[in-house]
Amino acid sequence: MNKLSATAIALLAFTSLAQAQDAQLIDVADGVYQFTAMGYSSLVVVGDDGVLVTDPANPARARLMIDAVAGATDKPITHVALSHEHYDHVGGTELFDGAEIIMQEDGLDVLALAVLAPAPKVTVSFDDSHTVDLGGKTVELLHPAAGDGVATSIAWVPSDRVVYSGDLYEREEFTIPQFKEDTNFVGVRKILNDMVALDPAYAINTHDDGNSVEALRVNAVMMNELYDVVKARFDEAIASGDGGAPWNVMFCIADEVKLDQYAGWKNYESAFPNYVWRMATSMYHGG
Repeated sequence: MNKLSATAIALLAFTSLAQAQDAQLIDVADGVYQFTAMGYSSLVVVGDDGVLVTDPANPARARLMIDAVAGATDKPITHVALSHEHYDHVGGTELFDGAEIIMQEDGLDVLALAVLAPAPKVTVSFDDSHTVDLGGKTVELLHPAAGDGVATSIAWVPSDRVVYSGDLYEREEFTIPQFKEDTNFVGVRKILNDMVALDPAYAINTHDDGNSVEALRVNAVMMNELYDVVKARFDEAIASGDGGAPWNVMFCIADEVKLDQYAGWKNYESAFPNYVWRMATSMYHGG
């Protein structure tokens, strides 16, 4: 064995150990858990007949998830629900033998174009909603609108008032533009408001190891304020009677609109202009 291969093997072993140490199954409510590992959070719901999990992300994390669930219950993982079609969320589904793989139907055409990763074999797709009965626990999968991707769905556990979502918001942070290029901000605003209206006790999102409802509410307020400012600019342009005015708004609005009450959030200076642009393009182009 040469020195390079030995170093590579040692590095892989260290990485695997670090990932395993990072993995946690957090008790949220009766039979409801939050699985965190490798920078992602997933919802885990245990019923009398089986277990539902969300967004395994990739095969290595899926294995950690399977092991963590096995340490908490002897019930099999029977359902894997995907929050949307992005490849960094849907990987690893092949490890869940016999489980239903569930995703909102609008993402199927996207998965058919998979280039860099094998697409999951979705066995159950749905339009607006789908209810999973786990025996003593139900999970409602809801598609309020296109958000981050076209197949955006949230998971709601009504008995315990736990809501789960993927890539719709971060805690006091603006996501960098490279990860928001196909995000419909009008849809995100609607989904966040719909989640707040559910009056959850816990709100889990994929890139946060907490489950703060306040983070969800603050982001909904921010998106409402952003929506109102951008919509007012378009309304003013349309009212001017100049047919080109709404188009012209698109080229200046990102530099002109500020919400300095959020200046303390991470990436405000670098990423917030893109939030303005994405809200404007979502209004003007419908996506």
